[in-house]
Amino acid sequence: MRTPPLAWANLTHDRVRFALFIAGITFAVVLMFVQLGFRNALLDSNTQIQEKLRADLILVSPSRQAIAMREAFPRRRLSQVAAVPGVESVQAVYLENIIGYLRDTNPDPAKREPTRAVRVIGVDPEGYALDLPQLDPKSPETQTLQRLGSVWYDRLSKSDPTRPGQSIYGPLEIGLTSELSGQNIELTGGFDLGSDFTTDGTLIVSDRTFLRLLREPYAFGSPSAQVDLGLVRLKPGSDPDQVKAAIQRAVDTGERDPDVEVLTKAEYRDRERTFWLNNTPIGFAFGFGMAMGFVVGLVICYQILSGNVSDHLSEYGTLKAIGYTNAQLAWVVLQEALILAVVGFVFGAVVSYGAYALLESQTGLPLRFTLDRCVWLFAATVFMCCLSGLVALIALFRADPADVF
Repeated sequence: MRTPPLAWANLTHDRVRFALFIAGITFAVVLMFVQLGFRNALLDSNTQIQEKLRADLILVSPSRQAIAMREAFPRRRLSQVAAVPGVESVQAVYLENIIGYLRDTNPDPAKREPTRAVRVIGVDPEGYALDLPQLDPKSPETQTLQRLGSVWYDRLSKSDPTRPGQSIYGPLEIGLTSELSGQNIELTGGFDLGSDFTTDGTLIVSDRTFLRLLREPYAFGSPSAQVDLGLVRLKPGSDPDQVKAAIQRAVDTGERDPDVEVLTKAEYRDRERTFWLNNTPIGFAFGFGMAMGFVVGLVICYQILSGNVSDHLSEYGTLKAIGYTNAQLAWVVLQEALILAVVGFVFGAVVSYGAYALLESQTGLPLRFTLDRCVWLFAATVFMCCLSGLVALIALFRADPADVF
């Protein structure tokens, strides 16, 4: 019968204590997983629209550091950009995060949901501005959006925790009539997007409906004079960098503060991520929480390994007496650290997967359990346990066989 490795025997000779050891590491892993999940959900949820934009280049106001801000640029810039060589098409996207309010019009006042703010996106139904199957011009659903007052709702709007399966906006079903900012609307379709840290839900309307409901009653002058985003698609074979530079020259007015900036899709997404990480307390809070999870795991693992070394100090002294070197004994302790890291991570990952599913269903935030994030957190767990093991080695190196006996 093969003798088990010394590190494994040291940890598992008392099964109850070993289970407690693993529970401690699992707790630290779950804590880091949850904090990392919320941090990435912050970034993923607030860049969902950027990921859905079907464009090679994006026109946006330089003052609009986040999509939730209300900073627009003159629509005439779209005509200038359309004339640049290499540009195939340019289209406007309208966004409203402030004055869009969805009101439940249930005839029974006692059953009405409270009026809530909702994000509204206005697009040309034939322009295929967002990467949503329903907006494909070949889809029959696209035709329903052409009607004035027709609205599509997000099926992944934030859910009501008191009523499973229903959004906080109340019933959202095709065929229902409601009010958007005091104007009558009809729900004619649905799509899947999801909520984020600033928005509980989203509506998509045609550009005509958007201007009629959310600009004409409030804007001075032409309701279409200002555009929130411009989507630029390039001709096949065009060099994106060259066309981008040409567009920037075309819209450059020579003023100190230009009114439009040209970004690639990746640059636009990264700017949103940078804003949330560096300019809001939320990014710092989740980063700090993840660091605290690492520290908690470090302390737990150190207590486990240092206690294990102390409990077996006489055995380690015996090994030293018969010729084992400090390096060989250090490898035993580091093996124990690796065992704790691997087993604790496996259990922690399983628990975290279930926690992600629960939290996503309750919050509507995209807590994505991806391979790259698992690999990153596994590396952090191994580093945490090995660092604890190195600190625990101090007591082992100081052990003198003469003192032990």
